[in-house]
Amino acid sequence: MTGELPVMEPAVEALGRIGALHRAKRFSEAVAVAEHSLALHARDAKLWNARGVCLRAENRFDDAIASYRIALTLNPRDAVIWSNLGNVLKDAKQTRSAVACHRRAIQLAPKTAAFHHNLGIALMSGGRPQDAVRAFDKALERSADPKVRWDRAHAYLRLGDFRRGWPEYESRFLLRPLPERAVPGMKWTGQRYVGKRLLVLHEQGFGDTIWAARYFAQAKALGGELIVECRPELAPLIRAMPSVDRVVVKGEALPAAEYQCHVCSLPGVFTPDARSIPGEPYLAAPADRAAAIGPLAAPVGKLRVGIVWSGSTTFAGNRDRAVSLDAFLRAFALPHIQLYSLQKGPPRDQLQAVQRQRGAGKVPVVDLAPHLNDFHDTAAVVSRLDLVIMTDSAVAHLCGALGLPVWLLLNFVPYWLWRGTGQDTPWYPSMRLFRPKSWNDWDGVFDAASAELLARSPGPGA
Repeated sequence: MTGELPVMEPAVEALGRIGALHRAKRFSEAVAVAEHSLALHARDAKLWNARGVCLRAENRFDDAIASYRIALTLNPRDAVIWSNLGNVLKDAKQTRSAVACHRRAIQLAPKTAAFHHNLGIALMSGGRPQDAVRAFDKALERSADPKVRWDRAHAYLRLGDFRRGWPEYESRFLLRPLPERAVPGMKWTGQRYVGKRLLVLHEQGFGDTIWAARYFAQAKALGGELIVECRPELAPLIRAMPSVDRVVVKGEALPAAEYQCHVCSLPGVFTPDARSIPGEPYLAAPADRAAAIGPLAAPVGKLRVGIVWSGSTTFAGNRDRAVSLDAFLRAFALPHIQLYSLQKGPPRDQLQAVQRQRGAGKVPVVDLAPHLNDFHDTAAVVSRLDLVIMTDSAVAHLCGALGLPVWLLLNFVPYWLWRGTGQDTPWYPSMRLFRPKSWNDWDGVFDAASAELLARSPGPGA
């Protein structure tokens, strides 16, 4: 299937070509086909709708909104277009308008499960998890789609309803089937395994593994040998935990075991409610690596502050949680403050670009990335800093697990773990949360954190 544009083509054939290109993720070509066909069939609402779908896939939200609105002027009783408009309005953080559009779609087609599901997603984006649960319930009355259960799990967990949230959280295995591989043993659900072996399997991201690692000691206390599979960047950190008998690096052959459990299923075994969250530090910085890296973060008569401005760029939701380095420099490049960059991956290019533009000696940031080969190195570095300020990513979990002070800068509806209100979290008592008043209110977040940092920094003559 190609995106070549025929001179004349019936609208129905164009829609088929657009759909095929969209499924192949060739969105720009799909938009071109739609626009060519619209030049011939300008009053075809389905073509305008298809154009909007492809524009949304390219994150061209304003153009997609305009396309859907034209489609609705041509056919205001098409529930699919109303729901599609609601979806892109949600993406654009116009959440109240998004909810209104989804309710209109439900009025037109109340038995369609997807419309109730989309309403729930918009309500979650608007910070209304309780209302979202009701929408997800209605969707599940009409369809057993595991995607709805997964989204409802996040709503329950955001509300702190762990008893209902953890079972729904297991729906992730229905939503995203695991890669085919031989996994030894039977699924472990918290029973004693004295004299036997429990294998904890890798899944999800670095931060998820660090977060769930708090349960290794409790799992070990119930039985014999505890083996943990993890990515190589985490292996030295996990290997140093007293409760872990052996580490298997992801990609290595799995050993025989009587029981197995995925790492993010451990909280469901041990934490039925918020009161049972183990919040004490459970990781330790390596003394030998701290000594080797120590001179990089040596005292300079200033408060030593680490910064991270972006999580993994491969994570679809990163655009909602990451900001630019410039925002950190405006807020935290202050007198009596020395900044240390802990940023890894492509966003580190921003620091290198600023250094080229201003001159390396004129940027008040020490780049520690070349010294951070794994999370054990990062643990050594942050243990020598006074504070870490960052947006949501794995280093925040690392600092919290070490019991070190970390300020987490959040967007309006962050990951469920951080709930929706409050400055602290029972998951990490050493962490402080800075929250905005609305979506993308980063100026307010950075203003509050900057003022707090000024109040804590050494004054003149300190």
